[in-house]
Amino acid sequence: MLKRIHNARLRRRYGVGATVSKLVARDVKREIQVVSNDRLSEGLLTVRIRTNNVLYMARGLEDKADFDPPVEMPIAELWAWSGAEWGGPTTKID
Repeated sequence: MLKRIHNARLRRRYGVGATVSKLVARDVKREIQVVSNDRLSEGLLTVRIRTNNVLYMARGLEDKADFDPPVEMPIAELWAWSGAEWGGPTTKID
């Protein structure tokens, strides 16, 4: 019963075409665009991801990134951030 309620809640949040965003560090915002949620009951989503440093964008140091190509990811890893507490640049600066 609880699993059904949990899955229904996830389907509402991660519906196909939905864009969900969250700060993964103090200055890094990740946006997830759901392409497919067919394997939601298994904990997997097909998503396109865009990660931007909002402070760099506000100062004009970085342009807003495009979404990456679709990839299948576990829901538990969507918001994982391995960078520093203050994110730094999200793109490689030469």
